[in-house]
Amino acid sequence: MAGRSDEAQGWSETLQTRLRKRMDALIEAFLKTDDPAEKAQIEKDARTCGVFARSAKAIETMVPEPKPAAEEAANDDEASMHDGIPDDPEELQAALVARFTRFAELLELKRRGDPGAGESDDAAGDGRPAAPA
Repeated sequence: MAGRSDEAQGWSETLQTRLRKRMDALIEAFLKTDDPAEKAQIEKDARTCGVFARSAKAIETMVPEPKPAAEEAANDDEASMHDGIPDDPEELQAALVARFTRFAELLELKRRGDPGAGESDDAAGDGRPAAPA
């Protein structure tokens, strides 16, 4: 992926250099001429350069940024968001089953109109389902 990004950056830099040279030439020509027809053509060419520049910028933004390696992502600040989530697939499945079972129980209690729904000791009174065992 990084090679593709480097390729896009190289292409962008090459195009930028070409557009700068072209714009410099157009500015010089515009300053030297008094012919309205030539000035109009130069302005049209300058607008074309602007179209190319905007298109190049749009194309460059389509190339995704290289993603960090898995080891780097584990050390990232976002890693703390995943604390408490089991790494083992079986543990994760058991935790999900426990939470969904508790959720289903709460929904059933609510459906029945039980006024004490969700006020069990294992829910810790915070309105959230109980943590898995």
